[in-house]
Amino acid sequence: MRCMKVRKTKDLQRVLLSKGFEERPVKKHHVFYVLHANGKKQAVSTYLSHGNQDYDKKLMGLIRKQLKFPDNQKLDDFFDCPLSKEQYVEMLIEIGEIEREDS
Repeated sequence: MRCMKVRKTKDLQRVLLSKGFEERPVKKHHVFYVLHANGKKQAVSTYLSHGNQDYDKKLMGLIRKQLKFPDNQKLDDFFDCPLSKEQYVEMLIEIGEIEREDS
């Protein structure tokens, strides 16, 4: 399995906000990010700590699980931007994490 990159917290925040996540009120030392897709809040979320400048491989592994990525490559594609918001939402639908928008 491919190793994940160490990433800057500010870069993680920027990508999450650009791909459909909204910041939730701060809880103690963390900022929560909740996915909004298909017109509603989804049960996919993560949080970032105010105290961390960088997220190492261990913390990126936790984010990968919270964001429901099946592998490290997909996570890297999400944060490096080849994977669009639409592609991410479609992946979540395909693996059964969220439902398709009502027609």
